Amino acid sequence: MRSNSVVLLTLTLLVSSLALAQRRLAVVEANGQMARSNPIFALAESQVTDQLTAKLTGKPGITVIDRASIDRIIKEQNFQNSDRSSADTAVRIGKLLGAGQIVMVNVYDGGFTTHQEESGNTSKTIGTQTLRANVRLIDVESAVILAQPSSEFQDSVQVSSVSKSQGYQFGALRVPAKQTSTGGDPKVIQSNEWAKASDAVTTELATKLLSAMGSAPGPKAASALVAGIANGSVYINQGSNVGIKASDKFQVIREVSVGLNDPSTGKPIVQKQTVCVLTIVNVSETSASGTCQGGLPQSKDVAVSMNP
Repeated sequence: MRSNSVVLLTLTLLVSSLALAQRRLAVVEANGQMARSNPIFALAESQVTDQLTAKLTGKPGITVIDRASIDRIIKEQNFQNSDRSSADTAVRIGKLLGAGQIVMVNVYDGGFTTHQEESGNTSKTIGTQTLRANVRLIDVESAVILAQPSSEFQDSVQVSSVSKSQGYQFGALRVPAKQTSTGGDPKVIQSNEWAKASDAVTTELATKLLSAMGSAPGPKAASALVAGIANGSVYINQGSNVGIKASDKFQVIREVSVGLNDPSTGKPIVQKQTVCVLTIVNVSETSASGTCQGGLPQSKDVAVSMNP
């Protein structure tokens, strides 16, 4: 019975690992209405995005696109001040980045407020930090929203306290009224509360996203077109920007007419023929090359990934 449990656990971990395989992810600020109208929300959304990116980076089966590349694309496409929250815009950004899936980060509420609490001769200043955010995991190819997790944080902390005592007469001696103040630097306290809030929210969002990715279908394996043959190597028009790496294998397929036309459309009837199996040797950002075992590929043949 113990042996069966171990096998079941191993299979479960294997399935989860495969579900996450070859996932190229971009984490981007949604820059919705709140962020565009309030610089504080824009800054908060940027910081939450940075922290969420860091928490997803290095997870098994996930390649997170670096923030510099994302910022460059957003600037080149003039997306800095536009609403990026729609699925269509997310898909466009994802394709430009070569991402299989994209995470749109939206901070929709938050801030640090203070209020007074009175108790006897003591007045306390209480600070409350709130932060509410959600993300959407969107498949770039289909524009389908795969998951929409959210997270909320609220915490209160004493900022300062003032205690007052009345003066009194002690014989011939007059004891004056006394005021005692305690508390730390309000700016430091607020900064610490924000750190707690952003860490808690991004940790929960990362956990929920990883769980969703484990059950959601991963992006389809990359496919490309054969560009041609140069110096004995077969070149395709996709590279590391879509997750292709050295040792990846592709089945090169060619559509060949059978000499007949479809009677309803008049279009030629074609069948797919496997030309060869391409093993990638060298990879650049936008192209890759390798050797083919089998027939001789031609320009515009389709290279379909054989990797899981």
